[in-house]
Amino acid sequence: MDNKIKNIIIVLFIFVVLYLLQVLESILLPLFLAFFSASLFNPIIQLFKKIKIPNFITITFIVIFSTAIIFGVFLIVQDTFYEMSAESDYISEQLTEKTNAAFKWINQTFGAKLSFKRVYKQMIAQMDTEWVSSRASIALSTLSSFTGAVTMYFLYFIVILSGMANYKRFLSYVDNFNPDGKVIYFYERIQKALSSYIIVKSLINLIMAAITYGLCLLFGVKFALFWGFITFIFSFIPTIGSVISTAFPVLMALIQNDTFQPALIFLAILVGVHFIIGNALEPVVMGSSMQINTLTVIFGLVLWGHIWGISGMMLSVPLLVVFKIVFEQFPELQIYSRIMGIPEKSK
Repeated sequence: MDNKIKNIIIVLFIFVVLYLLQVLESILLPLFLAFFSASLFNPIIQLFKKIKIPNFITITFIVIFSTAIIFGVFLIVQDTFYEMSAESDYISEQLTEKTNAAFKWINQTFGAKLSFKRVYKQMIAQMDTEWVSSRASIALSTLSSFTGAVTMYFLYFIVILSGMANYKRFLSYVDNFNPDGKVIYFYERIQKALSSYIIVKSLINLIMAAITYGLCLLFGVKFALFWGFITFIFSFIPTIGSVISTAFPVLMALIQNDTFQPALIFLAILVGVHFIIGNALEPVVMGSSMQINTLTVIFGLVLWGHIWGISGMMLSVPLLVVFKIVFEQFPELQIYSRIMGIPEKSK
């Protein structure tokens, strides 16, 4: 077959795969999340296997531990919403005051005629009964889908964990017990890359979350623990995650303080910490294990965000790693792996 025709078929095949990933989101997204989560515990599974701990005890321990973490996160979010609800009047008054001050400054500086009351009335006018009803239906549908996705995630998670202890035997069977087979090597490369990324990235995000929590306490920003949690989660999103995680606590600092100066100092320190960790600490700790260039990361962020939303953004880097390793295994696709990668430094 002509190489040009072959390349066209390969590109079309990739587009078909991406389309199917989007169409089958409700099935595949929980599966990918479960696999990446299970990869985080693979070292523990292998350690427990070496010291002869039965597999069902290992799985039970990991499931209970994971459930405890999720329950703890739920409690943090629930308590924060209760606190926000209790202080909703104060937050609303402060937000209105700060918005009026901002509109006043804009009007004086640029000669505009903005009015918060007029903007607020226009927003309320748009929220008729039909609009509220449609948004409520969307919220209920989303909640139902989320509940189903969580259930599927836990089922996938338990099954994948159960199979990780004896993956070599299963993959050898898949490869027809071929002594020269590459299935195990291929899987272990993906497993190692994902485990390294998830563990290191989680630790870095935890450091960033702890710093954010400490700075919030230092500057008296309300809901400090929640902003630390937000920082940990959104820092998994490359490039824009640090911007999003910084915006929320800074906005809270603006709402609380009578002047802009404390919030600006808080913002400067947060941005400085994110910059140092993101551009100095993280590359050194991770090294070149990901081997993915910046342009590919940005493209992957947009692509997976379009396919799977925020979850896709958070998974964009590990998904790119998986695709890059897959491309490396086939001569026809190695060109795409090199396009995604980083040239090796000359010795």
